[in-house]
Amino acid sequence: MTKRILLLIAIAFAGFAGFLTGQVTTEKKVGVVKYPLPGSEDTVGEVETQQARKVLDDFYQSKALQMGAQASPSNDVAVRGRLMADHFIQVSERFGIGERLTKAQVLADTESGQMHMDHLKHDHIRLLAFGDNVVVVTGHSSSALHYNGKVDTADRVFGDTWVKLNGRWQQVEHCVASAPNGVTRGYE
Repeated sequence: MTKRILLLIAIAFAGFAGFLTGQVTTEKKVGVVKYPLPGSEDTVGEVETQQARKVLDDFYQSKALQMGAQASPSNDVAVRGRLMADHFIQVSERFGIGERLTKAQVLADTESGQMHMDHLKHDHIRLLAFGDNVVVVTGHSSSALHYNGKVDTADRVFGDTWVKLNGRWQQVEHCVASAPNGVTRGYE
């Protein structure tokens, strides 16, 4: 009986040790790379592989993110239009109402003055590469957004998807939501 108990304990211990070894070897190491932007010096990329680092470096060096951050508060329709893919989609919440806008609608709203910003500040920006040609950008923003005759000064959280199409980085999606009570998890 004692031999059986000792054998079961040995098997259980070996199984647990194997489980722990598996946890250690499957754990991915994430590196953090700084990609400072004007007004958002805390911007970083999270990388697990050299390939991901290469993709993020390419995206950063294209200056697409910097140009977009400068074009939005200056309401530069031409620059914003060049950065957006033809089938760009914006999903947003404005004053408690959700919308899904096309590239043409966003640019028309900006050009007409129906949507414009007095200023824009980003922080807590994170870049993640997916494959060889996709970068997801998330972050927090604050601005005075004028939209449909109303002004929104609430903090916002956003997510953008950029894809390298035809040799240049293009924004395919922008998702934004008001965060009037501030931000928490993931924005520390």
